[in-house]
Amino acid sequence: MNYQQRLQVAAKIILEHDARDADAPLNLEELGIKATLKPHQVEGVAWLIRRYKLGVNVLLGDEVFFLRLISYWKGKIFGIWLV
Repeated sequence: MNYQQRLQVAAKIILEHDARDADAPLNLEELGIKATLKPHQVEGVAWLIRRYKLGVNVLLGDEVFFLRLISYWKGKIFGIWLV
């Protein structure tokens, strides 16, 4: 199996997992989160947890995070970025 085929299989697994678990309620207390999160924050935490359970390395950040990261690297971009 070549690299592109492996990526397609991995993407299919992730999408199927998301479709199955997207509606599962997230228990924030169980995770040790004591703050009240906004809906988009809960969605982001749930997304990170689903990726963690699948063993997928991810990074969740907003525009400010990416702009600071890019300026820190002073224009040296490493790897592939999807924004």
